[in-house]
Amino acid sequence: MTGCEIQPPKIPGNYSARTQKRWSSTSSRNSFGSTTIDGVHAHLSPNHIFPAQLYSTESGRLFHAGKVLIALVGLPARGKTHLAVSITRYLRWLGVKTHAFHVGDYRRKTYANFEDDIPQDYFKAVPNTERGVELRQKILDDCLSDVTRFLEDEKGQVAIYDALNALPKDRLELQEMFSKKNIKVLFIESIVDDEDLIAKNVANAASSPDYKGWDPKLAKKDYLERIKANAPIYIKMNEGKEDETHLSYVKFVNFGEKLVMNNSQYGYLINRIVFFLMNSKIKSGCVYFARCGKSDLDKYIDDEQLNKSGLEFSEKLSSRLLNYISRRKKLEKKPSYVNTITLESTGSSLNSSSEALNNLGKHEVRQPPRADGSSDDSFVVWTATRKRTSATANPFRKRGITVRERYQLNQLNPGEIADLSLDEIKQRFPDDYKQDQKDPYHHRYPRAESYHDLAVRMEPLLLEMERMSGDILIIAHESVLAVLYGYLMACSCYDIPSLEFPRNEIVEISYTPYENKATRIQMEGVDP
Repeated sequence: MTGCEIQPPKIPGNYSARTQKRWSSTSSRNSFGSTTIDGVHAHLSPNHIFPAQLYSTESGRLFHAGKVLIALVGLPARGKTHLAVSITRYLRWLGVKTHAFHVGDYRRKTYANFEDDIPQDYFKAVPNTERGVELRQKILDDCLSDVTRFLEDEKGQVAIYDALNALPKDRLELQEMFSKKNIKVLFIESIVDDEDLIAKNVANAASSPDYKGWDPKLAKKDYLERIKANAPIYIKMNEGKEDETHLSYVKFVNFGEKLVMNNSQYGYLINRIVFFLMNSKIKSGCVYFARCGKSDLDKYIDDEQLNKSGLEFSEKLSSRLLNYISRRKKLEKKPSYVNTITLESTGSSLNSSSEALNNLGKHEVRQPPRADGSSDDSFVVWTATRKRTSATANPFRKRGITVRERYQLNQLNPGEIADLSLDEIKQRFPDDYKQDQKDPYHHRYPRAESYHDLAVRMEPLLLEMERMSGDILIIAHESVLAVLYGYLMACSCYDIPSLEFPRNEIVEISYTPYENKATRIQMEGVDP
């Protein structure tokens, strides 16, 4: 079971600004505390509704694009699985029923202990032994059978076939097989000749399900053997003796350094995929989520400043996170452009913002040399434009850390129910209240936004996050954090309104090629 599959009933919260938890952390149903498993690999029901889906059709397919097979091409350590997962995440968010079919999953399902049961030549595009050939063909057939079933019987729209597809004959066979079924085929070839990028991908091999429990050095050695076995065999698209000029393909070089399209004729949906590729990066940092500090009345209409408690919270947030990141980065080599800022400690009192700032000690503050997120060692803070949210980032500003105010991060607009109590809402808007109980994600009160509106508003930020490297902290209201978390962890729209983000926790989302992982960092001395 993935962490975002349960669809709990909504129970009343603080509708004035939607700041309180949707249910308590002791609930037996799914809450943020158990929503830590990436749902990007979950199998979906035929009528599944996605967070930013704008409309639905009887066929379940959008943008008049029909059925599409994306076949990935490339050697190991070229980021194919990363592409399969990230494209799946993005297309699902838009409402396109997408599933990634990893050949490795089928092999692991059939042979759990591949060290003993699978001949080593299985991992070559052309195995040397009869058993290797037979086993490889069986697993590929099983995978492609499920691809066909997904597209033809389960209302699927985009299937992503994650395999080597190293030879022209393999690609031509795929084209012939699926074009007969009226399924469009787009090949995405990931070409990486940047040695640093290859090294990074090889280092990530230890996080693969193949190497669970392995010593990282042994995992790296085994993975390098797979690359070595396939490098002499692999033929780039349209560079062999066979004619591949009629195929539709994208050559994706060094994750965005260069992109070449051939025979592009599939319209809007494919263009969206290509645009996403232009913003795709191999991630090295983490995304952190934090709530803003408190104000005196905690109202929506009055754009209030932080109170004393809120100022203290902002100092504790900066101290806790910077210390945490510094520890995480200790084993990494510090680049030459790192700025080290020394802050002298003057005691433990937090009576004022300046005293709290001085109390934080020494921190290594990492700054992007150019645009936000252009370096693996960059760090940037995003906040909403409202006063208390922006002010929560002031301790970071005082350290010279880049802070961006983004209007897309402003909280969900409650409209005419702003600052009303639950009893007042029930009395003034009884029909709306009932509808909101049935569908808290899509319903909107008069002149208000829904979570769905918020998700659509977020798309430019999602693409910017995809292109960024390094670490990013997002300080925002709980409604905004829920939507962003829903994207990064592939949550259902039924779960998003009930996700919890207490003030005494910083949420860390780390990237691996196969899935994202979420953990919570506790902040001592802070009330939820």
